[in-house]
Amino acid sequence: MNGTLFASLITIAFSQPAGPSPTGAHREALDRICRPFAASGAAGTLSGARFAPEQAQNPETAAATIQAHQTMLLLPDGRFMLGTSALYPGDIEFRFRTIGSPAGEDTVDLLGWREGDVLQHDDAASAVKDHADLRLLIPGLLACDALERKASDEAGLVRYTDAAGRVVALRFSGTGELQQAEIGSETYRYDGWSADAQQPRQIVRLRDGREIARWTDMQIAPTQAADVQQMALPPGYRPADDPGPLRATPLGHGAYRVDGTASGYHTGFVVGSREVALFDAPIGVDDAKAVRALIERTAPNRRIAHVIASHVHNDHMAGLPAYPDAEVVTGIGGGIALRRQLGATLPAHVREISTATEIDLGDRIIRIYPLASSHASTMLVGYDARSRSVFQGDLFYLPERGKVPAAFRTGTELAGLIRNQKLGVDHIVGVHGRTATMTDLQQGLALFDKGAESALSITLP
Repeated sequence: MNGTLFASLITIAFSQPAGPSPTGAHREALDRICRPFAASGAAGTLSGARFAPEQAQNPETAAATIQAHQTMLLLPDGRFMLGTSALYPGDIEFRFRTIGSPAGEDTVDLLGWREGDVLQHDDAASAVKDHADLRLLIPGLLACDALERKASDEAGLVRYTDAAGRVVALRFSGTGELQQAEIGSETYRYDGWSADAQQPRQIVRLRDGREIARWTDMQIAPTQAADVQQMALPPGYRPADDPGPLRATPLGHGAYRVDGTASGYHTGFVVGSREVALFDAPIGVDDAKAVRALIERTAPNRRIAHVIASHVHNDHMAGLPAYPDAEVVTGIGGGIALRRQLGATLPAHVREISTATEIDLGDRIIRIYPLASSHASTMLVGYDARSRSVFQGDLFYLPERGKVPAAFRTGTELAGLIRNQKLGVDHIVGVHGRTATMTDLQQGLALFDKGAESALSITLP
C-alpha cells in the first residue's frame, strides 16, 4: 500500500464522525474489561485448535483439526510479539515468531525447516492489520479500542473503526456481557464470562459462518516490565535470496525440477520419448499453467500424460485443472478429496493405486509407490531410476536456504521406503525447499533420533 494513502486511511479511521457514544450497560461493560489493560497492554497464551480445510490425514475428512498454541505480547505503543505453533498430521510442526510495530513487522521460522534462515519483512499496513487482529483475541484491548475510537452505540451494537480502517461491531448480551465482535466476513464469539473474569473461557473464530479456530485454554494478564524482553528475534536470519526466473533445473538424464515459480512451490517432471510425467500440481491454476508452458518448451512434442499427486492436500493439487487431458494418479481414496475440491474442473481420468505401479513414458519407466504415511493416507512416492531421483511431498523438508533441520516422523517413513525398495538415490525432490540428498536425509534423521522429537512439543519457548 502507498505510504501516503495508508497515512490518510489511519487519519480517516480516527476522524470518522460517530453516532451516540456507548452508554449504560454497554459503557459499563467496556470500562470494566478495559480497565486492567488500559495503561499496560496485555500478555498471554492461547491454546486450542485450528480447522484447516483439505489438510486431513484421511481424504474423507474435509478439514483437519490442528493443535495450535499462541503467545502474544501487545504493548500500548503499538509494538507486538506473536509466537505461533501448529501441529499438522504426521507431527509436522510450524513454529514462527513475529515482532511488529506501526512501522512494519518481521517473521522467522523458529524450527528452520520451512523457511530456513529467512527473515520475512512485511510493511506498515500489514503490521497494523495483524496487530488489530490480535486485539480481537483480547476483549479487554478490544474494549479499550471501542472507548478510545469514538464508538457509536446504535440498535444494540457498539461500532468503531479499528486502526486498520475496518468497522468492528460489538454485540452484548441482555446482561451487558460482550458476546461477539463482527469484522467483515469474520466473527469472534466470546463464551463463558464469569463475574470477575478479564477474559472469556473460550473464543470461537468463524469466517463466513464456518468455524476456523477455537481457543479453549487462555491465560491473559496485563504486561509486566520483564515481558518486554520477548520483543526480539533470535539472531542468524536475513532476507530471502532472489529466487530467479522460472526455469527447469536438470537433475540429469531427462529429469527436472521446476524452480522460480511465483508461489515458491516446486514441481518435478520426467521426460520419456513419448510422454512426460510430473509430480504434484501445486498451489493453484495460474502457477500450474506457467509450469505447463515451461514443460512444453523443455520437452516439445511430448504429451504431458500423467500427474502423480503425492497426496491430496489442497496446496499440492490445486493446479490440476491446468492439465485437463492428463491422467491423475492418486492413492486409494484420493478421488473423494479431489472431486470435493475441484468438482467439474478435475481432469476426467483419475486412477487410484494401492500397490507399486510402473508408468512407461517411452524408453523409460518410472515407479510409483503407495506409502501408508502419518501425514496423508493417500501418499505416493515417485522414483526415476535413470536419474536416481525420488519425488515426494511433505515427507522430508530442506529449506531453500539454511542448515539441515531435524526430520519429522514422516522422514523415517521415506527412509524406510527407500531402504525397503533398495532404491539408489542421488536426488530427493520435494514441493517445498531445495533438492536434498541422502546425506541430508540421514542428517535430518540423526537430529530427530537425538531428541529432536521433543521439538514437536506444542509449548513455545
